[in-house]
Amino acid sequence: MPQEIIKDIHFKGQKSKVMNPAKMWINTYNEKEQKVRAIKTLLNFWGIAALCILIPIAHFLLVPLFFIMGIMKSMKLLHKAEDGLYAEGNCPACEKQIKLNLDNNADLPQWIDCPNCKQAIELNQ
Repeated sequence: MPQEIIKDIHFKGQKSKVMNPAKMWINTYNEKEQKVRAIKTLLNFWGIAALCILIPIAHFLLVPLFFIMGIMKSMKLLHKAEDGLYAEGNCPACEKQIKLNLDNNADLPQWIDCPNCKQAIELNQ
């Protein structure tokens, strides 16, 4: 089971250049969990590829596509130890408390728009 950790980060405004302290929630995976996650993903994609064999004509494209995508996605997950969940803090532009969904991306820096004022916010260390 992944371990959830909280990391201290900063929200930096694009126009205001103000840096507000924020927190980022991350799921971390050990080596065994990374391997299990990668194998499950590979088997899911290959299962879809096997089902696509039954689709006339389209299976010539779909089967190799899902076969290769399974390998690529599982290799990516095999080397990914952290998933970003969300970040919370005050927007540097509008100063409102916001919660930003990170779409499983824990890499910093990254840019996300404020849901209130639509200004770009840089998440960084």
